[in-house]
Amino acid sequence: MRRRSAWGPCLAALVLAGCAIPKPGSFYTQPVPAGAKPGTLISYQPFGHPPRNAQAFRILYVSTDQNNAAVPVSAVVYIPTAQAPYEGRNIVAWAHPTTGVAEGCAPSLDNETIGGLAFAQSIPGLDHFLSAGDIVTATDYQGLGAPGVHPYLIGALEGDDILDSIRAARQLPGAHASRNVALWGHSQGGQAVLYAGQIAHDYAPRLHLVGIAAAAPPTDFPDLLTEPFKSNGGRLLAAYIYDTWSQIYHVDVTSIVAPPAVPVMRKAAAKCINALGEIIVAEHAASRLNPVFLDHEPASTPPWPHLFSENSPGNAPPGAPLLIVQSKADKTVPAHYTDEFVNQACTRHESVNYLKLSDVSHMFTGYKSADQVAAWIAARFVNTQTPNTCP
Repeated sequence: MRRRSAWGPCLAALVLAGCAIPKPGSFYTQPVPAGAKPGTLISYQPFGHPPRNAQAFRILYVSTDQNNAAVPVSAVVYIPTAQAPYEGRNIVAWAHPTTGVAEGCAPSLDNETIGGLAFAQSIPGLDHFLSAGDIVTATDYQGLGAPGVHPYLIGALEGDDILDSIRAARQLPGAHASRNVALWGHSQGGQAVLYAGQIAHDYAPRLHLVGIAAAAPPTDFPDLLTEPFKSNGGRLLAAYIYDTWSQIYHVDVTSIVAPPAVPVMRKAAAKCINALGEIIVAEHAASRLNPVFLDHEPASTPPWPHLFSENSPGNAPPGAPLLIVQSKADKTVPAHYTDEFVNQACTRHESVNYLKLSDVSHMFTGYKSADQVAAWIAARFVNTQTPNTCP
């Protein structure tokens, strides 16, 4: 989950009602041009008040959906104002944590009343990257701003969105981008960048992927996603999963959710969690999903076990050296799942630098590790020896 760092006019009423979900405007509803390939830039406009050393653009670009059809996706791109080096600017692609699954949950809609300042603050390490001369992309993922169903935790589609945001950013005026790319994500975004790394060689072969940093990534879906019902927050995430996956994979949701609970599940899934007020409202909606709102055991009800395994990272080579960040105190993504993911990667002789934090909650793992992540990414861009904590 992610919390806005500034709440503006919503602050006084957030406990009672939360902030209204933003409604995407005409920028987000522009059609995909006929014949446009994935990564094509459709449109762009200035975005908010960027940091002093950068320009910011809201962009709309082309990616692919579950049917391999072209779909519009929104993002924000930061480009340093300093002169680009001769070899071009490197690119860091940021993948955000869970904000919801409804069309108005796009981070690029965040805090427009205060000029997008909170959006910049939501990207851990942004100042480091811009000071180093890097372009930073931040996809919304499909279905959160532009029309469509959001592929929540569906790795291949999230990965497409990330890689296509990079290709689109390279087309912005003044980008002068190199082919060198690093990926950085937290929570949902951590799983997304791991998947983007796995597909990058085939999906975007002209990009040179130098490293992937993932903070608190969900990795073991067969275990992690079948019993997320110990809290209202867990039930909310379950609502997101079963609502969106049933649509994208064309599976009858009543194969797993008790029919009387379906309207309640969909009402919860319609809530965003960008702001504190939204989190309170969303978790209240999820509280009506009691611990037995599922009709059948997910781990043994086809096709759900296959879908869980399919979207668990680690089924293919990572595509680049990994930096994995995990807090021992994380209750949303317990550390033992990440420990096992790293152990398996080490067994496969992959390059992994495992950074473990102590008393950090899931929400703040990305922020607390931002300095180390930025330094690690900077080292990957200059091709220094990659740290490897595997035994």
